[in-house]
Amino acid sequence: MVNLTNETMMEQEARASASVIAAQFSANQKIWADIVARIKLQPPPFAMTIARGSSDHAATFAKYVLEMRAGWVTATAAPSVITLYEAKLHVKNAFVLGLSQSGASPDLVSVMQAARAGGALTVALVNEVNSPLAAAAEYVVPLHAGAEKAVAATKSYLATLAALLQFTAILQQDTILHRALHALPESLVAAAACDWSAAVTTYLPAHNTLVIGRGASYPIAQEAALKYKETARIHAEAFSGAELLHGPFALIEKAFPILLFAQQDAALASMLTMAQRLEALDARVMLATTATDVALTSAVKLPLPPSIHPLCDSLMMIQAFYIMMARLAGARGLDPDAPVNLSKVTQTW
Repeated sequence: MVNLTNETMMEQEARASASVIAAQFSANQKIWADIVARIKLQPPPFAMTIARGSSDHAATFAKYVLEMRAGWVTATAAPSVITLYEAKLHVKNAFVLGLSQSGASPDLVSVMQAARAGGALTVALVNEVNSPLAAAAEYVVPLHAGAEKAVAATKSYLATLAALLQFTAILQQDTILHRALHALPESLVAAAACDWSAAVTTYLPAHNTLVIGRGASYPIAQEAALKYKETARIHAEAFSGAELLHGPFALIEKAFPILLFAQQDAALASMLTMAQRLEALDARVMLATTATDVALTSAVKLPLPPSIHPLCDSLMMIQAFYIMMARLAGARGLDPDAPVNLSKVTQTW
């Protein structure tokens, strides 16, 4: 096993997520209630998200949550449709959510401005409340994550997922989810303390990997695949468990490392079956799940705290992953705080 004790900025910021989210829940209660009251007056026909990078993975989480819990068909904006092709989208009364840590990318701002001009209910979920994206939206919901100095986003991503869950709980008047969110910060602290050193050891010599999720864990598979690339320089691709059996299954060979995220909901059984099929091909399977009754043979079950809610499982899994990822990068002789060729704020047009 690899034992690394020097904490990088990425790891420190990831560990700060629990306190950030606890403060955010208290601070944002009223603004979310105001947005929900507005929605009740004019229910949206659909929702649209605007995001890039890690925030776009959070937007995928928003899609699953809004479609599963609110019943809103949720689309991802393609900024070039507006910025390059000058299309006019019909978004009147739609719920349009912009997600960004910096709120500085001009293309996201342009889409938000167009959506607001088109009569949409526009909300910016940002860490920088004085950013251009915030100025373009009707409502601004701060992430309250504080300064994030490591290039790889961690606490801002987790804060975005948590904010989406708080919005959902208020929108649906879901007391069960409310109680789970109250317990979430403590569960995140426990997740950050979980020992995933077996994954560090497995990935030390790796060049390629697949990350698999389904439902609410697919967005964190996307996020994990990005982190493999940007911090550890491992080529990684994320797939839904429903899609892996198509073309990507041809990539599986002996000792090929694969990480599966499996939350405790309707997707769990299919993900465990997938893990068994991968084991049969002698792949090196690592399974992150809060489920305890798991019958696998060669797969490594990565530890996690007990589940408090299926939607919160994803946050605990990516929290534990971030700590592992920072340590893996260091073990491979890389600096996760300053990845090669990357900068903190990326501007696209």
